[in-house]
Amino acid sequence: MDGWHAQVLTHDRRGPDVAVFTCRTGVPLPFHAGQHVTIECPYRPWQSRAYAMANAPRPDRTLEFHVRAGDPAGVSAALVHRLKPGDMLRLSEPHGALALDPYSRRDVIFVAGGTGLAPAKALIDELSRFNRTRWIHLFRGERRRDDFYDRDDLTRLERQHPWLTVIRATSEEPDEHGEQATVADLVARHGPWPDHDFYVFGSPSMVEATLHRLDLMGVPADRIRHGAYDITPADRPARTP
Repeated sequence: MDGWHAQVLTHDRRGPDVAVFTCRTGVPLPFHAGQHVTIECPYRPWQSRAYAMANAPRPDRTLEFHVRAGDPAGVSAALVHRLKPGDMLRLSEPHGALALDPYSRRDVIFVAGGTGLAPAKALIDELSRFNRTRWIHLFRGERRRDDFYDRDDLTRLERQHPWLTVIRATSEEPDEHGEQATVADLVARHGPWPDHDFYVFGSPSMVEATLHRLDLMGVPADRIRHGAYDITPADRPARTP
């Protein structure tokens, strides 16, 4: 595929099947927060998969990606288990229409599960550059406590930005406070949300359940943006509207 070359700078294993890595393109990659690219790595030549950037554009041309291994024979597994600093990647042209509404002054709710955290972080990164009036809530859902792979960085962001609140939910075991709920239940529990913009990222089932709950709560459809970013056993490309 035609595109941009990028060199891996850092590669951090955040769990047995999750990695967060950064890379830098040789020339600027024109994209906006919320978009994704397909990545081809040297360990799976001629194969590629879509991943959302986890940051807004930066002057130093660095990009952050979050990957869950999925299929052992897929691109994601190679990026998690074999990728190392110095490796070269090939990135496609950015795709996707997910973006912050530049004209909205409503407060924002992000709902993220799994590696759906990546586009949420990119949009929060963009908000951090100009937000002064909008309150941001990030609801993060995982199955178990150990699945919150980027917890330290989110805690740092929450301390750095007084307008950001991070709320977590575990669906298959009690969390550190003894609570257990799906992220859709958690959003409803903290509502109502009469005048907010919603962005929902995660597995198809998590996105569907959250959209259904928001509909029951009366959230207008034109205030909701969503995308599926979960890794399936078949390692399918992520979908973004």
